[in-house]
Amino acid sequence: MSDKPDISEVKEFDKNKLKKTETQEKNPLPTKESELRREAPPLPPCTVPPSPALPCLQSLLFSRITQ
Repeated sequence: MSDKPDISEVKEFDKNKLKKTETQEKNPLPTKESELRREAPPLPPCTVPPSPALPCLQSLLFSRITQ
């Protein structure tokens, strides 16, 4: 036995005898474009009843921002 493998058959191999095949991925990885096209899930409906103080708070906030 030799320490080196026998590669004589590899040297004689004719790759033209191989069949041509198409490679098809079964589970391709997502692309950046597909990730960007994916939409966010819809938000759940608001279950908090509107507060009568909301218009007052909004006007107070907007008045502070515009000053």
